[in-house]
Amino acid sequence: MRALLLAALPLLSGCLYTNVHAPHAYRSATPSDVKASSADETVSGEACSRSALYLFAWGNSGYAAATRDALKSKPEAILYDVRSDVHARAYVLGIYASVCTVVTGRVGRAAS
Repeated sequence: MRALLLAALPLLSGCLYTNVHAPHAYRSATPSDVKASSADETVSGEACSRSALYLFAWGNSGYAAATRDALKSKPEAILYDVRSDVHARAYVLGIYASVCTVVTGRVGRAAS
């Protein structure tokens, strides 16, 4: 009985509270879509969601949130030539877990 309970515990993740936004798809601009320059700065942004005790989950690990974080110092700019990665970490058999989306790209201006 105890083994069955331990095996079912991961299935109960987020049972009491869940508010998580995860990445689905993201279309980024290409160098031909913006005024690209070899001097364009490269920036990175990260967005994370977390869960605790298999009962609570919260956060926004979506592409839009990671892109906003990358462009926080230049909100009028456009991110192009984008690369993304997802980092998942679980501690103490998943009692605390974190999933982060990392977006890296170059900062450009809109083409007129």
